[in-house]
Amino acid sequence: MATPSLTAASSNLDSKPQLDKKPGPFTLVAFFAVLAMGLLFTAYSLVHDMHELGTTVTTWTPFLLLGVALLIALGFEFVNGFHDTANAVATVIYTHSLPPQFAVVWSGLFNFLGVLLSSGAVAFGIIALLPVELILQVGSSAGFAMIFALLIAAILWNLGTWWLGLPASSSHTLIGSIIGVGVANALMHGRDGTSGVDWARPPRSATPCCSRP
Repeated sequence: MATPSLTAASSNLDSKPQLDKKPGPFTLVAFFAVLAMGLLFTAYSLVHDMHELGTTVTTWTPFLLLGVALLIALGFEFVNGFHDTANAVATVIYTHSLPPQFAVVWSGLFNFLGVLLSSGAVAFGIIALLPVELILQVGSSAGFAMIFALLIAAILWNLGTWWLGLPASSSHTLIGSIIGVGVANALMHGRDGTSGVDWARPPRSATPCCSRP
């Protein structure tokens, strides 16, 4: 006959975590405060850089396109959050090791620390996959089109694999979309599609991505 303590522990493990709990007022205030600080820091950095370079504003179109690019980038991060981070914290949530809200904050914090403390070798390796002429003209209409294309393609692929229940990494997806942008850019300029990508770079970026879980 099972003891009451063992029965309680068993029922505790069998019960599902409360994932539909709405965030409290403090959580909402903290979220919007962090979001506002991020937007203010972005605006301050942009104004400071323009002041340092002595740039005169003649049109607001580039700033509008930059805002759209940042919005799409946030959309990619949102999709990346429920696509990859959910898998990372699912075990600790369903085993009741951590509450759902704490697990998500814990995962986000250590992801942020990983970005701050990493060397950036993989990130710079991925950037090197982009077409050189588009990197040099990233503020032009072609540069913004490149950013929109690679981010939207990555978002759609992540959503599609999530909907079909297929395992996929957002990092691998981003590398694939960058290669696609390079091939499309070469074809649009009348060149061979394979000339749009430095094919010595993808294996260097793929090695660390494929060697990790």
